Amino acid sequence: MYYIKRMAFFTDVNTVSEVGFEPGLNIIYGESNTGKSMILDGIDYMFGASEHRFDSKINLTRILLELDVDGKKLIMQRAIDAKNFDVVSELEDIESGTYKKGSGDKSIGGIWLKLMGITKQTDILRTVYGKTQKLTLRTFSHMMLLDETRLQGTSSILSSGKGVNPRVDTPVLTALLYFATKKNYLPDKSCLDPTIRKAKSEAVKSFVDRSMGALKNKRISELNSFSQETPAQLQRKIDDLINEIGAAEGALDEALKRTAECAERITEIDEEMTNCRVLKNRNNYLLSQYEADIRRLTFIVEGDIHAEDIPKLDKCPFCNGELSKEKNESCLEAAIAEVEKIELQVGDLKSVQLSITQEISMFIEERKKVVEERKLIDERIRGELRPQIAKLKGLLSDYTIALGQYKAKEMIDAFSDVLINELDDVVMENSEDFHFELKRTVEKVFKSELEKELFQILSDCNYHDLDEVVFDMDSYDIKVNGHVKRSQGKGFRAFLNTIVAIAIQNCLEKKGEIVPQLLVVDSPILSLKEKEDHDINGNASESMKAGLFSYLISHQNNRQTIIIENILPPLDYSNVHLEEFTKDEKRGRYGLIKNYRE
Repeated sequence: MYYIKRMAFFTDVNTVSEVGFEPGLNIIYGESNTGKSMILDGIDYMFGASEHRFDSKINLTRILLELDVDGKKLIMQRAIDAKNFDVVSELEDIESGTYKKGSGDKSIGGIWLKLMGITKQTDILRTVYGKTQKLTLRTFSHMMLLDETRLQGTSSILSSGKGVNPRVDTPVLTALLYFATKKNYLPDKSCLDPTIRKAKSEAVKSFVDRSMGALKNKRISELNSFSQETPAQLQRKIDDLINEIGAAEGALDEALKRTAECAERITEIDEEMTNCRVLKNRNNYLLSQYEADIRRLTFIVEGDIHAEDIPKLDKCPFCNGELSKEKNESCLEAAIAEVEKIELQVGDLKSVQLSITQEISMFIEERKKVVEERKLIDERIRGELRPQIAKLKGLLSDYTIALGQYKAKEMIDAFSDVLINELDDVVMENSEDFHFELKRTVEKVFKSELEKELFQILSDCNYHDLDEVVFDMDSYDIKVNGHVKRSQGKGFRAFLNTIVAIAIQNCLEKKGEIVPQLLVVDSPILSLKEKEDHDINGNASESMKAGLFSYLISHQNNRQTIIIENILPPLDYSNVHLEEFTKDEKRGRYGLIKNYRE
C-alpha cells in the first residue's frame, strides 16, 4: 500500500512550506483563503496536469511529493510550468531519474499506475465500436480528486468534463470496469474484413455529407424567421418585459385587493343601514305607544273637567237608600304632569329618529361612492390590466421564441462541428462489426453492489428520510428517494458526490483487483444547510454533516483520504491526522505557504 507522506511547496524566496500526512483519514481545515485547496491542486499537478491554478503572487517555483510505499520512500518533484519530473526511488520496480508527464513507462502517470497495481501498459476501449486507447492516470484521476467546483456540480463524478450535465465518456467507464474485473473487453481484430469496413466507411461518409446538407438548409430556413435584434438585444427586451409584467401584476394585485376592500365595505354599510332601519322601526313603534298614552290621559283629563256637570244621585237606584256625599279627588294635575313628561320623551325620540334618518342618508351616499369605485376598478381590471398583462406575456413569448431560434442555430452549428470533427471516429465506429454492450456490462458489474453500498453509507451518514437509493444507468449517477441529484441544492450535491466517490472505491476494494487507494475531497459539507444542526439543549444533532465525518473516521483503514473543509462537526478526532490553518498570527499555523499573506 502507498500513501502520501509529505508535500513541500518551494517559493522563489527560498522558503519551503511543508504539510505532512498519515495513512487513513487526514483533515485539512480552517479559515478560507489560507491555501487549503492548493493541496488538492498540488496533487493534481503531480498527477501530470498540463496546467496549474496557483496564484502568481505566491511565486511558487516547484512542488515535492514524498510517498511511503510499504515502508520505502518515493520522492517526486516538478518545477512550476515544467513538463518533466525528477524522481528519487527506493523501490525496485521504479527507477530514479527524469520522468515526463503523460503515459508510458517513463511517465509520471506510469508510476502512479504501478502504485495502484497496473504494472504494464494497458489498452481500454475508447468507443463501444472497438476503437481503443491507452489507460492513463488522467483517464480516471478526476474520480480521485474532487475539487469544490466539481463536487457541487450537477453532473456525475464519473464525468471528466464540467458544465451542465456533461456526458460520462466511454474510457472512464471501461477504465472502471478494468479496475473491477481486470478485463479490458477489446475486440478480436482478426474478425474485421477490410472490404466490408471500407464499404461501411463510405456509407457513413455519405450519411455525414447528407446530414451536413440538411443541417445547412435547416440553418437557412431558421434564419428567415429570426428577429432583427441580436441575442443580447432580445435578452434585454426579455428582461425588461419580465420587469413590466411584474409591475403590471403588482398593479393587478393592488386593484384586486382594493375591489375586495370595496366589497367588504359595501357589506359593512348594508349591515349598518339594516341596524339603523331596525332601530328606526322600533322607535316608530315606541312613538305610537306614546301617542296612545297621551290620548288616554287626555280622555281622563277631559272627563275630570266635565265631572261637575254630571248630576249627582242622592239615592241608590237599586235600593233607594241614601248615598254618601264624599268629594272625589281630582286626577287632573297628575294627568297633565304625565302628559308633559311623555311629550318630552316624544321630542327626544323624534330627534333620535331624525339623526337615524340622516345617518341612513349618509350610508346611502357612501354606498353609492364605494359601488362606483368598485365598478371603475373592475372596469380597469377587465379593460386595462388583464389585457396589458396578456399582451406583455405574448411579447415575452415571441421574444423567447426568437431567442430560442438563435440557440437552435447555435446547436445546429455545434452539431455540424461535431460531425466534422468526429467524422473519423464515426467512420471507425460504424465500419466495424464489434459493438460492446457498455451500459449492460457496467450494470452487471457494478449496479447492485454500488446501490447497496450507497444505501449503507447514506444510512450511516444520517441522510434525512432515506427510503430508496438507485444508481441510474442513463446518467451514471445517484438518485435518492426518486429525486435526481441535479434537482438538489449545491450543498446536497456536494454531499451526494462525496458519497458516490466513497462508494465506488469501497466497491473496488471489495472486488480486490485494482484499487486507487487515494481520495481527496475539497469541501464536502461547506454549503450543506440542514434544518436542525442542534437540539433544544444546544448540543450538536445527529446531522448529515456529523454523520459523514463519523463514517470517515470509522472507515479509514483501506485508503488514504484527505478531506479539505472550513468548519468541522464536533466529534472525536483523536485518531485522525488534523492540520488547521488559523489565519491568525498568534495561534497555530496561519496558512499553507509560510510568510504569505493576502
